[in-house]
Amino acid sequence: MGAQTLARGARSRIGTSPPPRASPGGDRDHHLFAAAARVLRLEASSCSSTTYLWNKLLGLFSRGGQPALAHRLFDAMPERDAVSYNTHIARLSRSGSAAEAASVYSHMLREDGGSVRPDGTTLSSLLVLPRAGASRGFVLQVHSHAVRLGLCSNVFVGTALVRAYELCGDTDAIAGVFEEIAEPDAVCWNVMIDACTRRGSLRRAVEMLARMCMAGGVTDEFTLASILKACSCEDDQGLGMQLHACACKAGLDSETVICNALITMYLKCGGGASSAVEVFDKISEPNIITWTAMIAGLVQNGLAVEAVGFYKEMVKAGERENEYCFTSVLSAFGAIASLEHGKMVHCRVMKSGFCLDTIVGNALLDMYFKCGSSSDARFVFAAIRVHDVVSWTTLIVGYGRHGEGRKAVMCFREMVHDGFRPDSVTFLAVLSACRQGGLVDEGLALFRSMVEDHDVKPEREHCACLVDLLGYAGRLKEAETLIRAMGLEMDSLAWESLLGACGLHGEVDLGKRSAGKVMELEPGKYGPYVLQSNMYADQCQWREKEVLRERLDSSNVRKGAGHSWFSVSEAS
Repeated sequence: MGAQTLARGARSRIGTSPPPRASPGGDRDHHLFAAAARVLRLEASSCSSTTYLWNKLLGLFSRGGQPALAHRLFDAMPERDAVSYNTHIARLSRSGSAAEAASVYSHMLREDGGSVRPDGTTLSSLLVLPRAGASRGFVLQVHSHAVRLGLCSNVFVGTALVRAYELCGDTDAIAGVFEEIAEPDAVCWNVMIDACTRRGSLRRAVEMLARMCMAGGVTDEFTLASILKACSCEDDQGLGMQLHACACKAGLDSETVICNALITMYLKCGGGASSAVEVFDKISEPNIITWTAMIAGLVQNGLAVEAVGFYKEMVKAGERENEYCFTSVLSAFGAIASLEHGKMVHCRVMKSGFCLDTIVGNALLDMYFKCGSSSDARFVFAAIRVHDVVSWTTLIVGYGRHGEGRKAVMCFREMVHDGFRPDSVTFLAVLSACRQGGLVDEGLALFRSMVEDHDVKPEREHCACLVDLLGYAGRLKEAETLIRAMGLEMDSLAWESLLGACGLHGEVDLGKRSAGKVMELEPGKYGPYVLQSNMYADQCQWREKEVLRERLDSSNVRKGAGHSWFSVSEAS
């Protein structure tokens, strides 16, 4: 069969013709058809089968961004083999059409009575699933087919199954699937290690790394970065430093991916800003992830002024912010209460086109409240295109901080009316606002609503907030009854809240009992001594104050060093 005959046959089966040259989109299609004709001319004289030529065309249309033409061509093929199905299934899976890919696979099993046999590429293509919406039932079905076809030891199928089960959250299945793989390659080891870290099993990830090294596997930047990302507390710092040493030994300590993970690890695990800066200085060309990791980590460690300094260096270097960077920078300016600088960043947000982004809008909202401008915060809230629970919670927290408790309660009711489901953080915010605004009845009603209407279990912070609310309203006996009714006798936070209220209202006896409870539960805490001492002074009970002072002096309890506020010009 000649090339021209095949080309005409293809066009008639696909149901289209080469588009005119005048259209820009038509030019692309025309070039695809021209390339297809060239493939046919080159292969027509060879001994290759017709199916091979059709597969060439199918791959060409699939890679050329022509899904409709690829679909028509697949339907028009006179004969299909495993390559045909694999190409078509892979295209559908990559485009997010998992249901269509499964349908094509089912047709493949029925083709000519099952003469076309699926292989490892077929099953691994089926398992290209989105992170959101992966169906465990579907994965189990594909796994069962892999067992029936004897493909569980295939490295491509095994790797795809590990990733798929991780997406479904089935950690038990991950280990079993991995152990069946005959010869894991570097990609397979990396996927397994990443799956362990994503599911919070850092110990298991380290075991996999050790096994990989013993099996002769080569550790690359992605392997180490995956484990470093899971190091998130002070106890993990030793492991993080060992991984840093491994990176140095492998000559990977200047790789951007590794350095980004090391910066985050040191700032999360308490390794100090100096260690993170040393890692940062080794990167020849830091990217936006590097800058953002540095700025966010410094803010989280209470070093907002230093974070602002890094941001200025980033702007001088010509790096453009993304939404995550803006969020971290706005947190820094909110922490130092610099309204002027915060507004400058807001201008950059608007110029960058992120002004309607929910994440950035929430950060702007928080920054304006912390800087004392509730009017600007309300303006930002109205400008956010799509609100979420964080948006509403930030608004409620802000009004509470500014003593506008009734506005906070109104916002909460508006949030519920709009169909948002408040979580425990939202309830803590609105209860705190009621406490600061002295709205006792509203706070009690919201506390009941939290349990009865929204099925949110009260935590110790909610109860302590309610104790505060009752205590500062002078309802001290009710507050003590609440502590005992909620089973918080062993909770120092609740008793400390009650102690503060007793000092406010001069209730010495209850205050003494509350202070004793706090001292019993947290012997090294300085606060209850100060509160009880002030309470004695207010009641002119100087002898009791002196005895308490002697008790404090004889103990090892010491007050932490204080810090004075600084001028905003220091951050300029």
